[in-house]
Amino acid sequence: MARTISMLMILSRAAMALATTATIAFADQDIGHGSALANADMWRAYADRIPIGSTLMIRTRGGERLTAVLFVVDDTAMTVKPRTRIPEPARRVAFDQIEALTVRRDRLSILKYAGIGAGVGVGLFVWLLTAASQ
Repeated sequence: MARTISMLMILSRAAMALATTATIAFADQDIGHGSALANADMWRAYADRIPIGSTLMIRTRGGERLTAVLFVVDDTAMTVKPRTRIPEPARRVAFDQIEALTVRRDRLSILKYAGIGAGVGVGLFVWLLTAASQ
């Protein structure tokens, strides 16, 4: 029993150390915010390189923020399908109205899973201590 408890202590400490030191270094490509790519030709060139079906975060010059899936890119605008709780029809967003355009990437959060593992380990350790003392 003592061996099991010491092994659990070691595992829970390792999980805590992993939770405090693990990081993810993915950088989303964010274009805009006053950069040189503010004109419509540059937005068109950027949108041509984005794969169809990608999830985009769009901010327009009018202040609207939109999360949408890319459908079509043509000479003057791109057609996107907004990702909303209530379905909306596809919309055309003109390149000259775009202020910022970011490709959204779904990421795996190692810190979240390490924290959950550490919590489960600590909970199991406390449960074993209380079970061993009875």
